[in-house]
Amino acid sequence: MRASFRVAYSLYKGECLLAEAFREAVRARALSVRGDELVGRLFGVRIGSGGESIEGCIRVSYKQRGLLAELLRELRRRRIPYRVVYRSKGNSVLWFKHSGVCGFCPLIHAAEGAVPKTMLVTPLGLLFEFILCGREWAGNGPFEVLASGSAQEMMDYMLTPREQEVIHYAYTRGYFDQPRGATLDRIAAELKLSKSSLHEILRSATRKIITAYMRHDLPHLVVSRILERRTAAAAAQE
Repeated sequence: MRASFRVAYSLYKGECLLAEAFREAVRARALSVRGDELVGRLFGVRIGSGGESIEGCIRVSYKQRGLLAELLRELRRRRIPYRVVYRSKGNSVLWFKHSGVCGFCPLIHAAEGAVPKTMLVTPLGLLFEFILCGREWAGNGPFEVLASGSAQEMMDYMLTPREQEVIHYAYTRGYFDQPRGATLDRIAAELKLSKSSLHEILRSATRKIITAYMRHDLPHLVVSRILERRTAAAAAQE
């Protein structure tokens, strides 16, 4: 029997020093905590020997000016070393090292039966995108499921093999350059496709690429979408 896969966005309800820093940064701007004002996506995380420290990079995105400065102030107050690796308007990348790791930190002790795909730090707490195999998951211990769905539904931004082939060809031929290295008509002729078919494939692939970028590189927009799904699901049950 073929296993079915699901994706669940689950909030860790336990304490987290990093999440506390995000929460207090939002409050310092006199904002009510919704959860998507200031969000970081963890990547390249390394666990220290003995599981007593975490070192890695976190991409931070935010809605208002001043939130990043407040976050950095909170990190310093909590004595969490950091460096700004990259900074632009609305998002930045920080290197950090966190030595006050809780013994139940889900970054180290993942929930049983669920593989974490994406890890977000929010003012509400740590938010995990779990991939689950073959069963529904209503949460486990300190986790609360905010949104879930089939892997096909939640990962609909993946390109088909044909879309990968066409968009790679168009890219290498300079279609996306300014000025363009090749026109739509020329690429369609080279791929032996009608112009309308090529346009539809490129439109679909571009939409998926933008969706993937929004979900993975702009964390606060990811959390906004999850919160909207949770609100809609709660309203449907009333």
